[in-house]
Amino acid sequence: MLRKTAHAGTFYPRFADQITSLLVKWTDEAPAANHSERCLGLLLPHAGYIYSGKCATWGMASIAHENVDSFIILHPSHQGMHFDFSLSPYLEYETPLGNLALDADLYKALSPCAQQSIALDYHALEHSMEIQLPLIRYFFPEAKICPVMIGNQIPAVASDLAATLYDLVYRSARRIMILVSSDLSHYHPAKRAEEMDQKVARHFLALDAGALWKDDQHGQLEACGIGGIMSLLMMAQRYTSPTARVIHYTHSGESSGNNSQVVGYLAAKVNL
Repeated sequence: MLRKTAHAGTFYPRFADQITSLLVKWTDEAPAANHSERCLGLLLPHAGYIYSGKCATWGMASIAHENVDSFIILHPSHQGMHFDFSLSPYLEYETPLGNLALDADLYKALSPCAQQSIALDYHALEHSMEIQLPLIRYFFPEAKICPVMIGNQIPAVASDLAATLYDLVYRSARRIMILVSSDLSHYHPAKRAEEMDQKVARHFLALDAGALWKDDQHGQLEACGIGGIMSLLMMAQRYTSPTARVIHYTHSGESSGNNSQVVGYLAAKVNL
């Protein structure tokens, strides 16, 4: 079963040459990658490419030197949250740059823990997953994917998912990377958004899922994919000496010129 693109021509360009032109430009502008880093997981935004594409590209460029067999994409549901997490059932994913295949082994391994009874449209229409696919196809054309949609974004669900992912990734002979899809604060004045988003960055750098959740619950920060972020941070804590690094931060006002209501975007990574 093929998942057709739902957002090509809106969130990102419809045609391959248009996407490639943007990604080449943004990659050329990206900071030099640190080839000594071994990335466990990457946090990328998922807004329209005109707003967050450069930020996301810089994140992917930071791992382009690595050999990645598969990506587990942790992304939120913008359709409903009445489930813990669910696996996308498609065998193949269309992008303007070429298709990506499902990692059937990862799907099989994660299936016993997931809820598969949600409507197919949840997966078919979800932009937070689809936005990442052209980037994966451009930087890692041979990689497979296993998208995981998180509905109930609470610490208990994140902890269970982190434990499952750790066992899966740690024991695998293949190179599996976690890709977390999340935007940050939504529709605040730029100064307030930057203050809120810097809290996310600080907690990410400290690998502190508990502090991230606490500040979220007190309205001190926002992240629509906080469940995936917590899962990655909790997973990282199971390793001996993980570290984190911010690659790039921006907000929509820097592209649109409208700083009265902006959305925040962060590219960051956890290294082992």
